[in-house]
Amino acid sequence: MIAPFDLTAIESLKEALPRFTHRPLPHLTYLKPDQIDGFWLDDIAQDLNNGNSIAFASYHDDRINGLVLYGDSPWDAKVVGKSVAVIKYFVGSGEDDPRMLNQLLDEVLQRAGSRGICLVTCKVQSLQFAAIHALERHGFLLMDTLVDFVFDFSHTSFDKITPPQRLSGLNVRLANPEDLPELLALTEIAFAQHFGRYNSDPEMPAGTGSRVYQEWVRSSFGGGADWILIAEINNRIAGYSVWKKASALEVKHSLDVGHCTLAAIHPEFFGRGLYTTLTFEGMRITHQFANHLDAPTHVSHYHVQRAMIKLGWKIAGVRHSFHKWLPD
Repeated sequence: MIAPFDLTAIESLKEALPRFTHRPLPHLTYLKPDQIDGFWLDDIAQDLNNGNSIAFASYHDDRINGLVLYGDSPWDAKVVGKSVAVIKYFVGSGEDDPRMLNQLLDEVLQRAGSRGICLVTCKVQSLQFAAIHALERHGFLLMDTLVDFVFDFSHTSFDKITPPQRLSGLNVRLANPEDLPELLALTEIAFAQHFGRYNSDPEMPAGTGSRVYQEWVRSSFGGGADWILIAEINNRIAGYSVWKKASALEVKHSLDVGHCTLAAIHPEFFGRGLYTTLTFEGMRITHQFANHLDAPTHVSHYHVQRAMIKLGWKIAGVRHSFHKWLPD
């Protein structure tokens, strides 16, 4: 049986989470199962409490054996120009019964369609084969693949990392509000041909890819980041990277992680080691606040992956992004 799920049933979900086949945060392998489940439960409750998210649960013998949680994404809608919903969690227990997963998706798509949602997106772990097949059966298309990198300072202290060779004339500093216009211009150029899901989706309005990352930069200046590092060469901004401390929910559950959420290099300065230097300097700051760092990059960003591996980061997870456009 599929039924709407709300906060009144949160205790039954607490009992169900350990049975689900795939937990969130698989790239943070140092976490204990109870940490993950505690974070997961609070994250679901927080999303349901904010009023923008809806969940459906599958029940078998009065026990939850599947869950889907999705919510409106005002941030995406602002950039795309159309209403967007994001499936945040799509999981099942046991053998991930295809019929059950189909029914959960049916509920999401029916509800989204009745509310005028134009686009539904979903990111899943690469090993969630049953969920991936269910998404494909419902017309979701693969848009890109993300590789999650992790650095563990408990295994490699910062003073053991070999600093990258500094380019002549290079200065790395913290951004200030006056840098925003120049960073927006750099972002438009850097992401114009980017292989991201906003670029690879043929249904996206022209220019959406660059606008998404420009909005990301704006929101970072507006409190979405703890620091933004800028690489200048002879007083010209050539690149930047965006870093965050652990969120309040992550701190509550002792996730002990910091995040590199975005980086860009002006095409004129590709291949000159700027990304490596920005990452190194970000690590210098962030290791004061966390023993672990994570950063996603696209599967085709080989130069980024080489830079991360050079600095001691390791690939710890892979995720696929899917999109489905709903009929008008």
